[in-house]
Amino acid sequence: MHGVNLISAPEDWEILQQEKGSAQVKLKGTYQVHPAAINVGVAQAVPMVRVMRESDNMTVIPWTMADVIDAGENFTGSFETVLRIPEGGLYRIETSLETRSTVPNLTWLYRGDCVLHLGVGDLFIIAGQSNSAGYGRDFCEDPSHICVHLFRNRGKWDLASHPMNESTFGGALPNEEMGIPGVSPYLTFGRTYYELTGRPVGLVQTSMGGSPISRWMPETGDLYQNMLNRIYMTGGKYAGVLWYQGCSDTEPEQAAQYLKHFRDYAEALRRDLGYEIPIFTMQLNRQINGINDVCWGMVRDAQRRAALEIPNVHVLSTTNLGLCDGIHNNAPSSVALGKKLAKQCVHVLAGGEEYEAPSLSTVQRVMEEEKKAMKLTGIWLKLCFDHVKNCLQIASGLGKDSGFTLEDSEGEVEILSIRANREDRNYVYLELAREAGRETFLSFAWQADPVKIPVIDEVTFLPPLSFYRYPILRKEQ
Repeated sequence: MHGVNLISAPEDWEILQQEKGSAQVKLKGTYQVHPAAINVGVAQAVPMVRVMRESDNMTVIPWTMADVIDAGENFTGSFETVLRIPEGGLYRIETSLETRSTVPNLTWLYRGDCVLHLGVGDLFIIAGQSNSAGYGRDFCEDPSHICVHLFRNRGKWDLASHPMNESTFGGALPNEEMGIPGVSPYLTFGRTYYELTGRPVGLVQTSMGGSPISRWMPETGDLYQNMLNRIYMTGGKYAGVLWYQGCSDTEPEQAAQYLKHFRDYAEALRRDLGYEIPIFTMQLNRQINGINDVCWGMVRDAQRRAALEIPNVHVLSTTNLGLCDGIHNNAPSSVALGKKLAKQCVHVLAGGEEYEAPSLSTVQRVMEEEKKAMKLTGIWLKLCFDHVKNCLQIASGLGKDSGFTLEDSEGEVEILSIRANREDRNYVYLELAREAGRETFLSFAWQADPVKIPVIDEVTFLPPLSFYRYPILRKEQ
C-alpha cells in the first residue's frame, strides 16, 4: 500500500502509563510513494507523524519528520520515530508521506496509518478473587466512559464495560470464570479517577472468583504468572495494583499465614517489576451464615496490618456494603466501593485530598477526672482513631450493636454502651459492665457477618478498619 504503513505502534484504545506528565511512544513503519507520483516525477519523500486531540481535532504535536533508517528505490523505505505525548487524551496519531514533485511548488501529503483512541494516563492491574472479578448480579447505573479502557482477556485493548472478566476469544486462561461474571467496582473506579485527575485510565483484569492466595504466590501460582504476563504485555509500568482477595483463605491454617503470604506476593511482584508498585487493598466484606468467625477476623486484621507494615500498601474498609447473595457485593455497593477506591488512589498517586479509613491507634482507660468532666459514671475505655475527618457517627448507643467485643482471661466483657461526639472527633467511648483483666483483647467488625450498621466517618462514610484481638495491657494501679 502506498503512503505510510505502521509495523510497530500502540494499539487502538491503548492507555500508556504517564511518567512525570507524559509518555514516550516509539513508532516504526515503512513508506512507499504512489505510482502516479512516480510517473509525474518525485524529488523527495519524507514520512511524517503528528498527534491530534480527538475531542476537538486540535493539534497536540504538529507534523514532525520521522527518521529514515533505510531508503530504497522508487522512494520506498523504512523509518522510526519517538514521540513524547503529554498526559491526557484521547489522542489520534496520524502518519503521512510528504512527497515533493519535480514540478515546482507541487507537494502531496499521502495517506498513512493511524492509531485511534489513545490515552496517556494511569494503568492499574486488577487482581484477587470474586468481588474483584465482579460478581454483582443485580442492577445499577454504571455506564462506560470514553476515557476508561480495558485490556480484555482476549489480549486486545477496548472501551471498558461490564463484565470485565468475560473470556470471549480468550483461549485457555488461568483466570477464566466458571460462570458468568457481573458488576465489579472498577468501571466506576476508572470513571471517578479520570474525573478527579484528568488522566485516562487503563484497566487490566486478572482476577478469578474463588482463588486462594496460594494461586497468587510467585513460585507456583498460575494466576501470579498470568498477571505478570499481562503486565509485561501492556508496557510493564503501572500506577498500581487493585487487590481484593481473602474469602478463600478463611480457614484456620490459611488465615494464620495470610499476612506472610500477602507480604511474599507484594515483595515478589515488586522484585519482578523492578520498582515499588503501589498496592491498594480492601478488607473482606462479609459472609452470611459464615462459620469461621475467628478466621475472618484474622484475615481482616492481616489486611489492616499489611498497610501498616509493608511500604506503599493501602487499605479500605468495606463492612458497610450490601450483598447480592451470601458473600458477593451487590452492584450498587461495587459502584460505591469503586468511588471510594478512586478517591484513595487520587490521594496517594496524584496528591488529592486524604481519603483513608479510620484506623485504631490507641486504647486507654478513662480516668476519674475525665469522667467527671464528661459527666460519666462507671467503667469506660477511650479509643483513639487516626484519619477521622470530622467525627465518628454511631447508629445505636447500645453496646451489643456497636461491633466491638472485649475479652479477657475470664471471658467476654460486656459492652453496655458506646458514644462519640464532635468535640472529641477522633475518639469513641465504650462503657464496660465490669473491670477487664490485666491482659485484654479488643476486636471490631471481625466476625464473618459483622455488625450491620458500623460506626462511620461523618465525611468519608468509611467505617473504621476491622481489627481482631488488639492487645490492651492494663498497668497496675
